[in-house]
Amino acid sequence: MPDPRPHLSCEIRHRLGTLNLDVAFELSQPWTVLFGPSGSGKSTILRAIAGLARPHHAKIALHHNGNAQTISDTSAGVFLPPHKRRVRWAAQHAALFPHMTVRENLRYATETRDADSDRAADLALERFHLKKFADSRPATLSGGEQQRVSVARAAIAANGRLLLLDEPFTGLDTPLRDALLTDLQEWLALSKTLVLSVTHDIAEAFQLNAEVLKLHEGRILQQGPAAEVLAEERLRLLAQLS
Repeated sequence: MPDPRPHLSCEIRHRLGTLNLDVAFELSQPWTVLFGPSGSGKSTILRAIAGLARPHHAKIALHHNGNAQTISDTSAGVFLPPHKRRVRWAAQHAALFPHMTVRENLRYATETRDADSDRAADLALERFHLKKFADSRPATLSGGEQQRVSVARAAIAANGRLLLLDEPFTGLDTPLRDALLTDLQEWLALSKTLVLSVTHDIAEAFQLNAEVLKLHEGRILQQGPAAEVLAEERLRLLAQLS
């Protein structure tokens, strides 16, 4: 059974251009999706949690094993740098070390450089179907293959932390995306890694059976299971396809 206690509490108010972001939410499910159109504030929320952005007002705390870690609180002057947060990040575009092989990129994601890191890399190579690329460098891979490596590396680095995914599956063909989502979800379940991801793809949210935060113009309209929150969008999409 999922732990009903929140693993993240977040309150953000921020003005960015014409967007007036004003959100407050708690997350308790293994995988939560921020769903909404471009420009609704999804990536800004992720960047604030990761420590890559400083909102005008923020109060963000991570909860782990009964302990709370305040990572950002503007009123108290608290701002933990990204490397001190129990958070890991995978962006839309792969960012791999070009001078390293795929295996070396994966090994680098571990906190140690020993036999355990070798085992983690080998497991990821198998789980994410990358064994044939183990000794290849990123420049020799296709865009989809590079993204698969990037997601695998983020999965290794997360290892029980909160993993933030900023549309890393955008641009991938549907079979590859579906396979990668399945591989990633199975890997993260083993390490009890929690996920907050960004998407505007209804099928992705349904495949993950995720909790959904529906965002529009900087406000949260609804939070709940994908089948409930995205029911109307799904019906509209099916009507367009029929």
